Amino acid sequence: MFIFLQSLDRALFFLINGKGQNSFFDWFMPFMTNLDHFVYVLLVLAVWILWSRGKAGMVFLIFVGLTLTLTDQFSSHVLKDWIGRIRPCHVLPAVHMLTDCNTSFSFPSSHAVNIFAAAFFLARLGRRFAWLIYVIAAVVGYSRIYIGVHYPLDVIGGAAIGLLIAWPMVWLEEKAVARWIIPGSRSSLKEAEEKDQSRTGEASI
Repeated sequence: MFIFLQSLDRALFFLINGKGQNSFFDWFMPFMTNLDHFVYVLLVLAVWILWSRGKAGMVFLIFVGLTLTLTDQFSSHVLKDWIGRIRPCHVLPAVHMLTDCNTSFSFPSSHAVNIFAAAFFLARLGRRFAWLIYVIAAVVGYSRIYIGVHYPLDVIGGAAIGLLIAWPMVWLEEKAVARWIIPGSRSSLKEAEEKDQSRTGEASI
């Protein structure tokens, strides 16, 4: 079973990194894989969360920060060293490289762990845009394979790990809001979500 998964993983890698190459993706995927390009968008989003959610928005951002610190440290400094998988760009022939081949280990993709953990939180801000947030996360994960630094299973496993870590953190964030934020104030994130849903329902009628 392990040999089959390894063979499938390599075949999918060459399909994406080799046959899937085109001039547009050669520009777009390195852009998407560089998370620094999202900094200003995230800053604007953080300001909007604080303005629209009040105290609950502050709690939300604190838990996002805690979650990303946890996911990044756990994936980069625990799992990678424990599993010790070598990156494809170090062991496979004819890899189409669009960046430097990192010297750290390959599994899991920390990009995938972090971006899917963040997506789990951000998707709660508005269910109408949840699909777009997960699409962006998926594209970032895909970019790690396309540029030659990760296998598909590194990304899939990273996404699963990120979601599994974010899930209890979201539960803790909701408990913190329920405990410390005054009920009935505009600070309640859940109330804001329900208002968004009600507006959507009224608009559809």
